[in-house]
Amino acid sequence: MVRNNGMDGVRSYVMEVPHYGSQFIEGLSPTGQVAGRATGFFVKNRQGRTFLITNRHVVTGGERSDDDQPGPDVVSALRCTVPMQHERAGFHQQFVVELGDLHGRSVWLEHPSLGRAVDVVAVPLEWGAEEGLVDLVSYPLKADVARLDVTGTLFVIGFPMGFDPLEESVFGVWTRGTIAWPPGFDWRDLPCLLVDCRTRKGQSGSPVVFFADSQTEYTSVDGGRARGPAWNLVGVYSGRIQEDSDVGIVWKRSALEAVVEHGVRPDKWVAPLEEREGIETNYWLRAAEWVQESVARGSSGQIN
Repeated sequence: MVRNNGMDGVRSYVMEVPHYGSQFIEGLSPTGQVAGRATGFFVKNRQGRTFLITNRHVVTGGERSDDDQPGPDVVSALRCTVPMQHERAGFHQQFVVELGDLHGRSVWLEHPSLGRAVDVVAVPLEWGAEEGLVDLVSYPLKADVARLDVTGTLFVIGFPMGFDPLEESVFGVWTRGTIAWPPGFDWRDLPCLLVDCRTRKGQSGSPVVFFADSQTEYTSVDGGRARGPAWNLVGVYSGRIQEDSDVGIVWKRSALEAVVEHGVRPDKWVAPLEEREGIETNYWLRAAEWVQESVARGSSGQIN
């Protein structure tokens, strides 16, 4: 929760995680140029480790997660825009994390059994003193508060093309969607569901949430009637099933939990950044040491 105490004539406000939790991501090419735009968010696993969550196709530069051929846009690093710890909203700082280690091996984690078939990755972050200078707003992986069903409403919160968070606001755009596939079933035998939603490029990797304000009634998980405010993370958005369709894919929270709790590092080479000079950022971060060390140990990188 983020509060404003009314300083400088700004009205007080109270914001829950969904208002503040989406992060603007830019994929950087080996030369440091922007290769693509997307969305991500932070979570912590049960061990308290911090991860940046986004789609696999965002870090590989491909059109699809399960296509491991070189994508049209080579991505070497991610630049993430995060809010500053400040009494007023709208301020931000940036960090860059390289996607390959010193050996050129990818540092992100993928689904422990389905691998690249699940379009969700977790980049483990190693924070230093800079952690106290940004609002590291993490989504909790808590249980559902509402019973989800076909025609229910969800929100995709991200940064569509045409919206510049560096000029307008660090808050993600809320796009309303309707559940278009029974949430209790897996679409194409994968841990995902479908949502009918007018999303656009740039919203890949967005958190998908159930949200009810104080005026909204909903059906709780036990079948009773409840009234908001209430919300919870449902999953990760990864784009439309076809370019001319409004039906998109949401990877379920269970898939995300599998990645951050038991994820494995793929044996994939990442082109290094050729030069850091000229890349605008406040901080350079690196993948957590326990991930880097997995190469020396010769392990799969699975979290113990």
